[in-house]
Amino acid sequence: MTIGASTRRLHRLFDDDGRSFMLALDAHSFSPAPQNVDRALSLVPQMAPLGLDAALVPYGIASRRPELLDGVGLVLRCDASRNVLDPSVPGTRMVNDAGDAVRVGADAVVAMTFLGAADDGQDAVQVLAAQAHAQGLPVIVESLPYSFSGKGTPGLAPETVSVAARLAEELGADLVKTRLTGTDDDKAIFDAVTVPVVALGGPKTGLKEYLEYLSRCLDLGASGVAVGRNIVDDPEPLAKVAAMAGIIHDGKSVTDALAVYEAR
Repeated sequence: MTIGASTRRLHRLFDDDGRSFMLALDAHSFSPAPQNVDRALSLVPQMAPLGLDAALVPYGIASRRPELLDGVGLVLRCDASRNVLDPSVPGTRMVNDAGDAVRVGADAVVAMTFLGAADDGQDAVQVLAAQAHAQGLPVIVESLPYSFSGKGTPGLAPETVSVAARLAEELGADLVKTRLTGTDDDKAIFDAVTVPVVALGGPKTGLKEYLEYLSRCLDLGASGVAVGRNIVDDPEPLAKVAAMAGIIHDGKSVTDALAVYEAR
């Protein structure tokens, strides 16, 4: 029964085309002063008809503002940075559990694990996964090499990310969220796992370059994206969602997606 419940809830995070478009609104759990999260949250009801499938939120948002999340799948962020004043995210700790997810009506839970970190993060994720599956909740694991904060370091090579992705699956992930490059090297990541993989955020670039990155990730095998600041900090977040959904769900070209953005 619980396996069926977990599968049904996981499907709520995906469109009928088998792809997932998630908005991450959990920046306050990891950064000292993120901007525009509340603005983006208030726009979720308008984003849903544009093609947004789910929102990834901490417990505070899930419990205080449920009316803004009715039209999308709800993913509860169960961990937070050990020190939000340190932007490198030196480590995470579990702050919520599967019981909290059930209380707020979540469709899934998500937590981070860092490959190579000298802490108990992997143990905590495995415990969360067992609890969640017992409640019929699917598990998303955001799995990264410990050197993730040092962008451009060898630890971020797809070969290493693929190990982190497989670790996530072995800890109980039904869906892996991790860093993709948008190049053929990402095939190592997709080949390493048997569960869907969604791209984490993506590079901070211009609009055209970002949409090209998104299109490449999907063509290579990504099952979608979980995006925070690339939407939240955009001057036109609704237009950004519409353009991205055009690529993710409608198969639009980058040129056509740019036209969608400009038309709004």
